[in-house]
Amino acid sequence: MRLKSLDIIPFFPLKKALLALLFLCGMVAQDYKVITQQVSISQKPMTSDSLVLKGYLGKNFHQSGDGDSLTLKGGLWNIASGLYSTPPAIKASFPDTVKRYAKNVYTEAVVTDMNGIRNTNLHVQIGGSQEIYILPMEAIDDSTYRVSISDSLRTVFNLRAHIVTEDSMSNISATVFNTPFMEFGMEELTMADTMSYYPEGIQSESWRMFSFPGQLHKNKIEQSSLEDGHVFYEWNPENNTWLKPDSIQVGKGYWFKHRYKDPVLFKNKDTTGYAVPLKDYTIQLDKDCNMVGSPFSFPVRAELSEGVSKLFKYGSGNKEGWADTTVFDPWAGYAVYSPTDTGTITFKPFSDSSIVARSVQDGWRMEIDVIGAEYFDRTGTIGRMNGADEVIDPYDVPLLPSPGNSLRLLMDIESTGSYAHSSDIRSTDEFNGVWNMQIQGNDDPGPIRLTASSMSETPTDLRFAIIDVPNREVISNFSQQDLTIEGKIEHVHDIILIAGDESYLLQMIDDLLADIPEQYSLGQNYPNPFNPVTKMNFALPRTGDVSIVIYNLMGQQIRTLVSENMEYGFHTVTWNGLDQLGRPVSSGVYFSELRARGFRQTKKMLMLK
Repeated sequence: MRLKSLDIIPFFPLKKALLALLFLCGMVAQDYKVITQQVSISQKPMTSDSLVLKGYLGKNFHQSGDGDSLTLKGGLWNIASGLYSTPPAIKASFPDTVKRYAKNVYTEAVVTDMNGIRNTNLHVQIGGSQEIYILPMEAIDDSTYRVSISDSLRTVFNLRAHIVTEDSMSNISATVFNTPFMEFGMEELTMADTMSYYPEGIQSESWRMFSFPGQLHKNKIEQSSLEDGHVFYEWNPENNTWLKPDSIQVGKGYWFKHRYKDPVLFKNKDTTGYAVPLKDYTIQLDKDCNMVGSPFSFPVRAELSEGVSKLFKYGSGNKEGWADTTVFDPWAGYAVYSPTDTGTITFKPFSDSSIVARSVQDGWRMEIDVIGAEYFDRTGTIGRMNGADEVIDPYDVPLLPSPGNSLRLLMDIESTGSYAHSSDIRSTDEFNGVWNMQIQGNDDPGPIRLTASSMSETPTDLRFAIIDVPNREVISNFSQQDLTIEGKIEHVHDIILIAGDESYLLQMIDDLLADIPEQYSLGQNYPNPFNPVTKMNFALPRTGDVSIVIYNLMGQQIRTLVSENMEYGFHTVTWNGLDQLGRPVSSGVYFSELRARGFRQTKKMLMLK
């Protein structure tokens, strides 16, 4: 492109104007704007290729804008502007440990900047709060700044802080957050705090889980028993046993029960301790059930690693039982299940994230709650998930341990009679299915209510029905109607849940009811007379303890054929004509007797040789 004319403001001749412009740019590094006239044949706007100007230090001027307006910045400008825009450099000094009642607890910083410092402040956050306290730092000399951490900031909630400084050109720098071990004095860490899960203490005669939200200097536990007034327990997942701990460790949950008149309020009465730093705190989990607690004195959320189940908390008000939760409260203890010994739980004091559980993809989940007069269980979960199996897998949570009486919903995942899980998540390869369950009463006087609530969106054609086995009661729309069981459950109460399309539900209800006897009965042996083997059919309308005994005419007990807890249904037992010592019995008349839950029935038999 060829220029015909070039006008520069002010109106100097071209050569002199350019020299003046270059001189001024080099000396004071000011911006200049060149206005060009569109005089080319094409009448296109001028581009940066149309004119190349060299700056005072030999650097190219830079174009900004387009068309006929060019802003020129010279080489010295580039250097100067780079210096002016460089943020301050901060070298901070922050204590690793802060004594509760120490004098002159300072945070210092050396700040350097060629533009001059406008202000330097310490930004402080208490506990897990998002609120920021700004403490101005005092200049000790040209580059050193200092601020005192006041006594009011040194609490059991701990703090985190960083230094923020601004120079005269509004450039801002900030250090990373620092958080110390914060010492607390005696009786300052107390369960009576308003954010505690037990602000009024632990009531008498109730099992509760608790944790200590701090690291005690003296953490030994005086061994005792309920006969002495109280007892501590911890859970050993390696062999599923209860242990009496000898010390209180941060991050662990403990079972506690007492028989004192007044509630028990835990506090650091005879020792000092430290509040742990306010940063992510990770606990390595053992395989199976783990009892854990938060190390912080305020509610906090956590992240669970892949494969780790959701979080469970024990007790609510004056009732006992397990329920799932998403937030760790201070002083409370929790249970979490890990299918491997590589699972972790990470407490995040400044995070808004929720408990990370397994997401339901291409599937559904339903929570089944059991609520009694004195106990409850909110851990029951069924569903289908992509990646799960029809048999036991890591998605199925085993029964959580309870030290005392409880109300539990138990699931037999593989239909083997082993009711050992609180959840049964199956494959999405199937649509229809039957879940066998039992309610374990443990002396709850009743009534007992079963409720269902969806934890995710369910397929539109999926229906739920439930069968109360002992009462032969059917609820065909269980997702909208609760099941109520009147009275006390002596041992276990069988429940069958059916999930599938409508036709499947109708067929399965008929088939399952046909397999549930309406009453206890002992059938006549066959063959009769017999020699030496005979069989007897018997029917049990509910699960419970059963005995079948053989007697002779004198009323003497010859042989016990059955003495165990048996599931409901139709059964068969065989007698081979031997007595309890394995000797053949003689010919004659014998009697078989069935006993179950107060029921008694006898049948006469004849042995012929």
